[in-house]
Amino acid sequence: MKEEKKNSAVELWRYIFTIAIAIGHLNAIVWSKGNVDLLFTGYKFLAFFMFLSGYFLMVHYQKNKRTLKKEEASVSAWQYTKKRISALYPALFGGVLFAFIVRNVIAETSMNEIFSVFMNSLFEFLGISQLGMNTMTLWNEPLWYISALFIVGYILYYLVSKNEDIFRVIAVIFLVIVYGGLGLYGSVTDAPLSILGIPSNIIRLMAGMCAGMVMYYIVNYFQKKKFNENITMIFSVLHIGLAVTILYIWLHGPNINASIYDLLLFIFTTILLVNKDYISVLYNDSEVLNCLGRLSLYYFACHIGFIYLLANLFPEMTYVPSIIFNIVFSTCWAFIMLYFDEYVITPIFRERKTARNPRLKK
Repeated sequence: MKEEKKNSAVELWRYIFTIAIAIGHLNAIVWSKGNVDLLFTGYKFLAFFMFLSGYFLMVHYQKNKRTLKKEEASVSAWQYTKKRISALYPALFGGVLFAFIVRNVIAETSMNEIFSVFMNSLFEFLGISQLGMNTMTLWNEPLWYISALFIVGYILYYLVSKNEDIFRVIAVIFLVIVYGGLGLYGSVTDAPLSILGIPSNIIRLMAGMCAGMVMYYIVNYFQKKKFNENITMIFSVLHIGLAVTILYIWLHGPNINASIYDLLLFIFTTILLVNKDYISVLYNDSEVLNCLGRLSLYYFACHIGFIYLLANLFPEMTYVPSIIFNIVFSTCWAFIMLYFDEYVITPIFRERKTARNPRLKK
């Protein structure tokens, strides 16, 4: 089976935005109460990953649509979810375990208490912390995203498998409600759907993934069109302009509404996925960028542990060195997790994938 080429432009920005999220957490956990003039202030980039999750869910559905019509929607959704769990759970488990060890060592938890502490956080280790178990302890808080991804991915795949036409209508209405609430109130917590009692994390992720699924139709439309030089140049200018704007807002930009920022990210992500402008072509088929993109998952999974290590081991470290410390050590540990997954987890639990990908046999 021929392995599909990755979009190297997407992989590059996947890594950049992962570092951006990690620095945001460093600021919030270590530096928010200090008098330091923070770099990289402002906005988070999780919407980018939500859009990609929804887009690639739709890519998978469209590729398998004919086969899926012969199955129950619940079966199709579960088969898709199992693949997502297989791909993401090793990073989630490794990230939770690393943070669990680091934070309990820092807290000097006694061996007599370790078992009860572990049992109290079992749902996080299992990757189902977003099922509403509010009494549990979270050791790696950012990994709520992967836990919620399993749940929301199943729901959305079920709905689109059940009836794609009806889903498109529901998705657009849902997006108008959620992003309308974001525009008016500035947060999902205060948005209209919060009255249903659904956790804001779930609503936010579901909206982001629905946007990514709608993005699929837009990307598909442009990918089928033949670009002339003028259209290619317009997309290239948008690519550069949006990249500079997004990074500027992240660095020192104005405080803008979250819905507007998500719209900028939506357009930017669409351009990256269309992959037909002069800038994107420069990235294509880059093994280095593709490796960084794969690394971003493990970076995201482990970075929180190094933030707590930094605060405990080097309390006198200044701001800029702390950023460098976290990037360097998170990247190194992410490489270890990546290769452990590929050369230990994959051969044991993903035999079919190994058989299809000769590189994993080396």
